[in-house]
This record gives sequence, C-alpha cells and structure tokens, in this order.
Amino acid sequence: MMKLAAEKNLNKFAFPLFSIKGRKIVHPCSASYSTFGFRLDQGEFGPKNWMVMDILGTLIIHTAYNLRSGKAEFVGRIPTQNDPRVKKASEAGISYKLLKFLVKRMNPEGIIPEALYGADADLRNIDPSHSRLRKVYSVTFTDSYLKEQIPFLAKYSSSQLHEMIRKTSECSVRMNFPVRFFNGKGYQNFPFNNYNSPCRLFTLSPVVDSKVSSDGHILERRYEVKFDTFLGYFYFQNCISCYVDLLPDKFYLMSDYAQLFYRMLVLPYFNDVKNPVGIEEIRKRLALKTKDTYMVRKVVKRVLEELESNSFIKEPKERRLNGKYSYGYTKNFWKEINK
Repeated sequence: MMKLAAEKNLNKFAFPLFSIKGRKIVHPCSASYSTFGFRLDQGEFGPKNWMVMDILGTLIIHTAYNLRSGKAEFVGRIPTQNDPRVKKASEAGISYKLLKFLVKRMNPEGIIPEALYGADADLRNIDPSHSRLRKVYSVTFTDSYLKEQIPFLAKYSSSQLHEMIRKTSECSVRMNFPVRFFNGKGYQNFPFNNYNSPCRLFTLSPVVDSKVSSDGHILERRYEVKFDTFLGYFYFQNCISCYVDLLPDKFYLMSDYAQLFYRMLVLPYFNDVKNPVGIEEIRKRLALKTKDTYMVRKVVKRVLEELESNSFIKEPKERRLNGKYSYGYTKNFWKEINK
C-alpha cells in the first residue's frame, strides 16, 4: 500500500484558497480563523498543491532514510521521530539560537542567505556548537520516476503534473509555520511566521524536457526543487524531523472538500480535540464562501458520508445546541482505514 507523508504544520495552519468553478482569485486573498491566518499574494493553494507538497515531503524523507542503489524508494518505511537517525538529522545544523538569528535576517525575496550555510560560513559567535546552518537541500526527479513510485499519479499526464508543480512553486504565502528540531534532549518547536513578508514554498529551477516523442510531444520532464526559501527551508527541516502524518493513496482519490476536511480538521488532532467541531469553524477553515447555514450543512454531511465510506471515520453525527450546529465522529486508526 502506498502512503505519503503530510507535514503537520502545513495541514494545521494553511487554508484552501483556490479557483472554484472557474472563478479567478483576486490577490491578495486571505482566510483566517481564531489565531490562524493565511494569505496568498500570488498563486492559489488547494488540494492539488497540498498533494505536491506531500510528494516532496515524502521524497525528502525517503531520500534521507530509504536510499537503495542511489534511488529513494517510496515503499520503504517512513521512520518516526523516535528513530535515532531522525534525531541526529533533525539536530544537525539547527538550534534555537541559530533559528532566532536566522529569522531576523528574512529578506523581501524570502531566500536563505548562502553566507549562513556555505563553506565559508562561521556562526560560532552565535552558537559555539554550530559553525554554520544546515545547508540548503534540493531534490531532482522526473515525472516518470514519481509515477513509478506513486501509482495513483498514473492518471496525470506529464503536462498536468508540470502544471501542478509549477503552480505550487508560484504560491507566495504568508502564514504561521513553527519549526521542529531536536535539541539534544528532546524535540522543540521554534515559533515562526512570515506575516510581514510573502515567501514561496520552494524554488523551481528551469524544467528540462527529458523525453520528447518523434512528433514533438513532451513525454517526460525533469525537475529540480530547491528548498532555499524560508518556508521551504523550514518545511524541509520539519520533514527531515519526520514531523508528519501519514496518508494512504486512496485519500487523494476523494473529493476536494473531503480531502480538506480530513487534512485540516481530523488528521492533526487526537483525543477529541476538534471533535465535535462547530459549523462556523468548518466554514472558515474550508474557506467556504457561502454563509447560508443550510448550504454549509449539505457540504459537511456529504463530506462526512464520503469519509465514512472510505473508512477514515465512522459514526458521524450532526448535533444542534442553542441553535448552533456541530459535527462529531470517531476517528479510525490506520489499520481500520486500510482494511
């Protein structure tokens, strides 16, 4: 069974802002709920963009921990944060002092300065235990390789995958995004947000047409993704720390709103946190435009039925207290989801 790793903070703090029924997005656009805020200065962010980030995060993890014959194999086990290899990797080139120093140097371009991680860097005056920051990493892959490793991607053509990856690279985001790292004794979260300056999730190098048919059709493309932006750098750090939840391949075959509801309101929470969840929170977290309670109820009921039919939850219930609707469910364990 194929599974992908979904970074926890992107699930928890991002909002879906994407084109629905052909309606164009007007930038800047934003969504918020409680202390969560998310803004797009460019691009759009929806289920397909989240999927791209899941793929990249999973590629990061397998490249770090499951290389076989020089190739990352997605059938390998995704390690937990307790794995000694993960603790060692999470701690390398990162500390609270370095992160505090780094975020003060966020520039309008949102790019990590090479002077802080390059061969000539010397940051021992900031943290005596580290001479430099963890270097910026990149991953190189072809769409054929992704389809080989992730079978459900077979339904997408090379051009469709290219569009999804390109559009994700164009997202210019402002959001809350804590950084997870091992400090030698335990895991620690460093608070970070880039509300004052937009930032992309990664840098995409010029895409290479690696296979072209005799009649000129592009059959395969080669990508190089560089995690040199502040959000990309911290996304890489959280993935290398295995700060992730797992999603089975069938998750990506569900409808957009079923994916979004599970990803944002079910997957990150345990012990009945957000269960039941109120209709107003659902409306804002899913960035639903309608304020019509009846229409929102229809969407939520349809979503819960779909999640139940795919074994992600069971026993969904609508409740009404003092005129306000909320929705409860029983969250299924991994074995139940994949029975």
